[in-house]
Amino acid sequence: MVWKILSALSAVCLGTACYFAWSNQKLLVEERKREGYANENLVAMKAHIAKAEEAKKSRETQRDMANQELETTKASVADFALKVQTSEQELAAVKTNLEQTSKVVAQNQKLIDEAGDIKALLVQIDVLKKERAEAESALANQTQHLAAAQERITNLTNAAKEAEEREARGRRGIVDDDFTAKVAHSYTDWGFVVLNKGNGGGVFANADLEVKRGKDVVAKLKVRDVEQNSSVADLVKGSLAEGQHIRPGDLVVAAAEQSAKTAKTGDEAATAPATGAPAAGAAAAPAPAAGAAMGSDPFGAPAGTPAPAPAPAMGGDPFGAPPAPAPAPGAAPAMGADPFGTAPPAAPPAGGATPPSTADPFGTAPPAAK
Repeated sequence: MVWKILSALSAVCLGTACYFAWSNQKLLVEERKREGYANENLVAMKAHIAKAEEAKKSRETQRDMANQELETTKASVADFALKVQTSEQELAAVKTNLEQTSKVVAQNQKLIDEAGDIKALLVQIDVLKKERAEAESALANQTQHLAAAQERITNLTNAAKEAEEREARGRRGIVDDDFTAKVAHSYTDWGFVVLNKGNGGGVFANADLEVKRGKDVVAKLKVRDVEQNSSVADLVKGSLAEGQHIRPGDLVVAAAEQSAKTAKTGDEAATAPATGAPAAGAAAAPAPAAGAAMGSDPFGAPAGTPAPAPAPAMGGDPFGAPPAPAPAPGAAPAMGADPFGTAPPAAPPAGGATPPSTADPFGTAPPAAK
């Protein structure tokens, strides 16, 4: 009995299992179908996601490009606004210029209306241009004449200054530093020489000169009398070596140290010297040997005449004038002693320099003392 119950239960269980197996088989098929649908959906979703990513990247790229275009557009708008502002300013300036030009045109039109015939005005302008050219040419000529006149004035002024300087040097007895002359006649035994130049050659009274042979200074001279083309100069005592003679043709130049240049100027030089005793005459020079060539008569006496008398003193007159009073023993002769017998110049004031000679070598009276 039990086994029947168990068999029945087993059959029931087997039937139930078969039912559930059939039912599960159907569910499995459906589940497999759903799995296939899910896989297909997954693949589709993945493809859709990839497409979405690509679309996202494309949209981001487009967005970046749009932002750049926006920035560029903003800059272009700013430039355009600046250009518009500049154009407005230029337009305002053009309007202002146009208004001014319109005013000028109106004024010119008014002047043209007032002027009348333009052709006549052009002819008149041509005439005025020609007159202006002629006036400019005349002005240029006048300017040239003025320049020439000013040059002549300058030359005359310079010549006047040179003449004044030359006159001042003449009053003071100063010759030019480059002065040269020749000894025309030599009278060494009588203490003087004759030069081949005078006033016309730049010789002045009281000028200090030197006689040179080569580079050596043979003697020193003091100009006493001056004429137009010749002059007489005294031999400075002690400047000619014993036994030496000045020869005709010797070169005469300006002294290295001229006394007039070193003389005091100012009030002392302008003050007239006090009247003093006349300078003493020169001491007697030793007589030359009888029959010596330089002791013969320089004025053409015959060679057969007796031997000449002893030579006069340095300041004596070889033409017979009485000699000056004898000086005290050891006294030096006056610088400007006249060998022709005229009175010697007054002695300079004590302690002062010798003033320049103002005496006229041609015999006129000396100027009065100031």
